[in-house]
Amino acid sequence: MKKIITVLLMGQCIALPIHATEARSFMGLGINDGIGTENDWKLNPSLRIGAQINDYHRAYGYLEYDNKTYSTNLVVSYDYFIPVLSNTDWKLFLGASAGLKAAHKEKDDAILGLQTGVNYRINHNFNTEFGYRIHDTRKNWKTRNMSQLDTFYLAIDFSV
Repeated sequence: MKKIITVLLMGQCIALPIHATEARSFMGLGINDGIGTENDWKLNPSLRIGAQINDYHRAYGYLEYDNKTYSTNLVVSYDYFIPVLSNTDWKLFLGASAGLKAAHKEKDDAILGLQTGVNYRINHNFNTEFGYRIHDTRKNWKTRNMSQLDTFYLAIDFSV
């Protein structure tokens, strides 16, 4: 019992900085160069919605339409921000994603992945970011090489 209480207290102490600030919700638009496309620069649109929990944590989801496979991806992501120097307007981020690919001509499948990039705060209400994702469905991950799983993306977000 003493060990359980100790673990719970440690967890609460670790979580306190996350809850110390009020989360800011945001919504935005993005485009990417198409997951798994080979020299075929079809741009895929996406709609993003989420919350900036504090200066270091962000959780969001995005809905993306894949022009190559005519499928829709619904993905949730978590990112950890690393401020660049003392300027908090520029931040690097690392994150993970999971979601569902709803395809029109094939079975639905889970999406797993990682992302990294740079985020720039334009002003109090607008952010923009440029990122790199490696993710795809579980089925395709087993059969493709890593060079086919990546995508670059650009997004702009408005804090609500």
